[in-house]
Amino acid sequence: MRLLAMTSFWLAWAASLVARLMLVAVALMIVVQVVLRFGFSYSLPWPEEAARYLMIWIVMLSGSLLVRDDQLVRVDFLDYLWSSRLMVWRNLTFRLLLAVMLGVLVWQGWDQATFAMRRTTTALQISWFWVYLAIPVGGALMLIQMLARAVEEISTGQIKAADIGESL
Repeated sequence: MRLLAMTSFWLAWAASLVARLMLVAVALMIVVQVVLRFGFSYSLPWPEEAARYLMIWIVMLSGSLLVRDDQLVRVDFLDYLWSSRLMVWRNLTFRLLLAVMLGVLVWQGWDQATFAMRRTTTALQISWFWVYLAIPVGGALMLIQMLARAVEEISTGQIKAADIGESL
């Protein structure tokens, strides 16, 4: 269990770092493109495309952070009616369903990435494989984070107080 928790921590740290660096790169590319276009009446052919593909990666990497911190969108206004033990089982059921969905996402994402391997993007001339690879990588990271979260809940038998909500 300790190994899974450490793996979860370091994967989240790496995903956060890479996503932040990508976000900075997107911001810089867009600023340069705007300055060139409106200041010098010249535009580069690749920044919009690169920004678009980096944003896909940012979203998929950030999804794993949301899973890790249990910040996915949900309806939780009746959670205070459930006992702590029942919440663990309810969350475990939801996590199982999400695991199935993420497994399909990884599987189909990998199929799409390998299918697109021989095609190249318009401006950057890179393989579409690198763009589509964000889907199985992000899905796998989400799956690992969800597994670590579920193991933590099962081993402690409780959910964290922040999960229940503090709007009561």
